[in-house]
Amino acid sequence: MLTETIAFDDERQIFTADDTSTEELVSRMTIPLSLTFQLTRNCNFRCVYCSEPPGIRTRPVEEVLEMVDKLSGMRRIIFSGGEPMAYKHFWRVLEHAQGKFERIVLSTNASMIKPGDGDRLKELVHYVDITVDGPRKQHDAIRGQYDKVIRGLRRVAEAEIPLSVICVFMQGNRNVIHYIAQTGDIFGAKKVKVLTTIPKGMSKNLFEDFTSSEDIEALEVRLREEKERNGWTPRIVMTDWMKVGQGHAILIEPNGRAVASPVWNEPECIDPFADLSKCTAEELWQAFPYKINHLAKYLERTMIVID
Repeated sequence: MLTETIAFDDERQIFTADDTSTEELVSRMTIPLSLTFQLTRNCNFRCVYCSEPPGIRTRPVEEVLEMVDKLSGMRRIIFSGGEPMAYKHFWRVLEHAQGKFERIVLSTNASMIKPGDGDRLKELVHYVDITVDGPRKQHDAIRGQYDKVIRGLRRVAEAEIPLSVICVFMQGNRNVIHYIAQTGDIFGAKKVKVLTTIPKGMSKNLFEDFTSSEDIEALEVRLREEKERNGWTPRIVMTDWMKVGQGHAILIEPNGRAVASPVWNEPECIDPFADLSKCTAEELWQAFPYKINHLAKYLERTMIVID
């Protein structure tokens, strides 16, 4: 599927490659490097910037498992939502995915991670992405349920599951964004990911929070200084959508539709291009219009990185 020069660095949580051009690497690919599989659009949060709101029904679990099977051999699958742990067959899907992918990732708000779940997750996933959007006051204004998130984050850390901490850079938390890096450091995160809003889902109403490249550059300077001053250990990776380009992410919606995201010139900021319930992984990749942006992003060639 991909040249042996592409590997996954677990310590840095990054795909790595030699100096081969992105175009040449893409020419050797037959299926995606990584995609996000949305188990459900249901969620127990109502984040103000949610780009994946409820409204799409999940296919019967047998069909979900068949779609997972179709992706077998892909380098990484990210199970998300909505809130993936709200899906009633969540554990069954995770167990079914074992041995089919090099890396299995859970992207969660962490609020539904109960006592004992950390040990169970450790056997089923390679790492966990958890979103925290600031200290209690700022996080609760944006996402809510701060205590449950931190409790779940602690359970993942105590189970010694590798993790990343994610935040979305907005007006409401821009003055406390360094707190996210500090939180990641406290809980032993490998990476802190700083995203910005996109005009999709509920975020379409947050025009004042669409961050410019100048805003991101200023934040980069600040975080570099703070990382050195405080000795934070996580890598900090920042996303400037204008540099990443359109459509890098492949999302499999709960009904099987495959969409590229974000795509600015499309009305819903997505470009539907296939249906995994009706095609193979190879056919899905052939139909995907944004292959270069896809690989360049996941190799962090278009990202801002603070090591």
